[in-house]
Amino acid sequence: MSAVVARLPESAERSGEPVGPVAEAGPLLISSSSEIHGSIASDTIVQRNCTLHVRGNLLGGLTIEPGASVVVDGSIDGRIINKGGRLQVHNKGLAACVTVEGPSEAEAGGTLKINLTNLAANYERLTKRTEAECAAVVRADAYGCGISPIAGALAKSGCNTFFVSDLPEARSVRAVAPQATIYVLSGLYAGTGPAFADINARPVINSTIELAEWDVFVGAQAWEGGCALNVDTGNSGLGLSLEEATAFAPRVQSLNHGVALLLSRLNHAVAAHDVRNERQLETFRELRRFYPGIPASLADSSGIFLGSKTHFDLVRAGSALYGINPTPGATNPMMPVIELKARIVQVRELAAPTSNNGAHAKRRTRLALVALGHADGYPRPAGDSSGVLQVAIGGQRCPVAAAPSMDLLPIDVTDLDRSMARFGAMVTLIGDGVPIDELAAASGSTGREILSGLGRRFQRIYYAT
Repeated sequence: MSAVVARLPESAERSGEPVGPVAEAGPLLISSSSEIHGSIASDTIVQRNCTLHVRGNLLGGLTIEPGASVVVDGSIDGRIINKGGRLQVHNKGLAACVTVEGPSEAEAGGTLKINLTNLAANYERLTKRTEAECAAVVRADAYGCGISPIAGALAKSGCNTFFVSDLPEARSVRAVAPQATIYVLSGLYAGTGPAFADINARPVINSTIELAEWDVFVGAQAWEGGCALNVDTGNSGLGLSLEEATAFAPRVQSLNHGVALLLSRLNHAVAAHDVRNERQLETFRELRRFYPGIPASLADSSGIFLGSKTHFDLVRAGSALYGINPTPGATNPMMPVIELKARIVQVRELAAPTSNNGAHAKRRTRLALVALGHADGYPRPAGDSSGVLQVAIGGQRCPVAAAPSMDLLPIDVTDLDRSMARFGAMVTLIGDGVPIDELAAASGSTGREILSGLGRRFQRIYYAT
């Protein structure tokens, strides 16, 4: 449904004259069946026999004319005048839906909700743990969450530096963060220098070949936008070797090469007491001596929690922003950001012994088939994992009965009340009661892999609370 609305100017309310859409402030008139993604700040009038679904809060008053029907997912703060219509208030606590992407709710097999308020809160929590600048890593389409809305929300939260995968992602960030510093992790390919200059993005130099290309570009264009120098100090598999970096250092001091950041990656940050961390820290400190005065960055999300010795001038917050635990083995200090739900498309009774959709029944079993599969990024259970993939239906946990097919996931709902596991009911795959880290552990994966693999067939809802 599309919203057909108009504003009633005060003069028209008094005179009773016909009114069309106008810009002046006044009550919001709903003159046809409508769905509004977001909160409504003004008073709202729903005319006769019209329906209105508000996926947010009604902050003003509400008038419901005879025969009209209103559903509000959030709350209603103003006065309610019901002249003979129907009202449902779900009190879900939604304050604002920022944007919706993908297929409509009716056509999509599932919904992926991204809580931008919790995203911003996670960024704030990470910034409070360090005196260094906190950059945001939004590579791989913001770990599959959508780079434009994620980067836009982080920019509004005070983030000034972003790391992206490639130039197209840099353009997306530049569109929502005009003043930000943007580093492109994939580096500098031949002939791409002008594109970096055009959007004012900085390449991360990973090899001597890229250094040579950088020399040519800077010499020819006299561009002063800067770059980052990535050095492999811990066998990460990408970056200049220590020997290459130290050999290049004298040229940085004698020529204007525009190196704005010395970059490396702490390889074992998830293990707080790993002795290899101390060895790598010492190596990185020694490397910095060859690049005096140039800011340095070593710590990612997990490295932030190792203390100030790993922070240097800039830390790079990545997966923790999206609610993934940066401290495995300890309580997750981050707030959940992602909620993934999908719809039950069929419920089947299996008489043992039999199998259906890969699920083998040893007893009489009720199986719910959910509209989601490996084409949507849902993982297979790990063969050597002691955990079991589980979902939540109506707040109750149910086991995944077998590996997903391309489009379907079989759920064992034998022990669930039949009224809860029914055609059309929504199943929580990530979210309340099903943490993403638990799903990752049960599938022998990581939270980053789960997030970045989520497909584009869901309706995506970006909202703030």
